[in-house]
Amino acid sequence: MLASMSHSPALAPPSVQVAEIERRLQWRALSVFAFVGIMAGLAAVAVMSQIARPRILTGLADDADLRAAATLVHGRTLEETGTLRFTSALLGEGGVNGEFAPIARLRARAAEPLARRAKARHSGDARAWAALGALDLVQGDWRGAERSYRAALDRSPHYGEARLGLGVTLALRARSGPGPLRPRALELAAIAQFAAVPERDPAFAPALWNRAMLLYHVGRVEEARRWAAAYRVRDPSSAWAEALRRTPPLATAFE
Repeated sequence: MLASMSHSPALAPPSVQVAEIERRLQWRALSVFAFVGIMAGLAAVAVMSQIARPRILTGLADDADLRAAATLVHGRTLEETGTLRFTSALLGEGGVNGEFAPIARLRARAAEPLARRAKARHSGDARAWAALGALDLVQGDWRGAERSYRAALDRSPHYGEARLGLGVTLALRARSGPGPLRPRALELAAIAQFAAVPERDPAFAPALWNRAMLLYHVGRVEEARRWAAAYRVRDPSSAWAEALRRTPPLATAFE
């Protein structure tokens, strides 16, 4: 027993023990302060993200070729109404039914080299990509339009015109796709794009109209009625509002 006691570690003096306890408490206090600081920083970021509004991007990129392209196609490409609403700084505003008239496709083809040159000079400008996407759309190149609109959104995720254009492109792709499952997936993806258009964006009203009509088309009638009613508040009497009113399940949204 004496031998075991002789080999036991000696206890540190009380002053050393107290110093060690104080040192550990100081480290714990620093950890607590660091944690509180990190949480406060995250809270500040969350508040700022709620307060700060994304910049609304509109118009054409400042380029002579894009202005020349607009001369060829603006107001001369889209129908007055259609199964989908569309707006583009390059093309103007109107309706899309799927396949564009031959003369509209010819104009888009003539404008495309101009838009491509402008895009090469302004590859960082989402508006240059959206202009090219609109021309792809008119020519029935859904894949090209999708690539261009996604490139625009890579550069400006809150860009309403690109969200709207991508949604219209996906909806048109759904009409030409084989089988029932793939088209429905494309239509639901299109609805998600319409829903992502910021309310302050000029493309919001066309996106809202498309959202209501496409929800009705995929069988989500109650949601379609809700968004048709929201559209009515913004636009109670135009030809687009009348088209919603003439869709029987959505007519109650206008009562």
